[in-house]
Amino acid sequence: MERIFRSKIFYLLIFMVTLGIVLVFNNDKEPTELTEDEFFTTLEDGKVTFLKVEPQKSVIEISGQLAGYEKDQYFIASVPNSEIWQERMNNAAEGHGIEKIEVTPEAEATSGWVTLFTTTIPFMIVFMLFLVIFLFRVVIKRLDRHR
Repeated sequence: MERIFRSKIFYLLIFMVTLGIVLVFNNDKEPTELTEDEFFTTLEDGKVTFLKVEPQKSVIEISGQLAGYEKDQYFIASVPNSEIWQERMNNAAEGHGIEKIEVTPEAEATSGWVTLFTTTIPFMIVFMLFLVIFLFRVVIKRLDRHR
């Protein structure tokens, strides 16, 4: 009975450590989401200090910092990818002298296979780790029986 209890605690401990590691690495602060109107209002009021513009298919994804934000706090907004919105954004940015505007070119779409492999490989590695630990325990038990 004691062996069963110890082995269950061992696997529970491994699970808790794995869960703790995942939570530590995924503990990012969530960005503030702004609507189009909120974004342009804050931009035209001169409250934006940094902009990062990423054109996507039909929208422009914008991230940046508002005045008074800490270094690791930022906002995100999406506006339609049209000349009217781009002109409005450029005029507001020029009028208030935003310190830094970073424009990244439109990224190519990631292959479905790449997405599949990058999402399943971590789970396969964890499964293989548990399988190897289980097999080592079985082999050790059999060796103990033959002694």
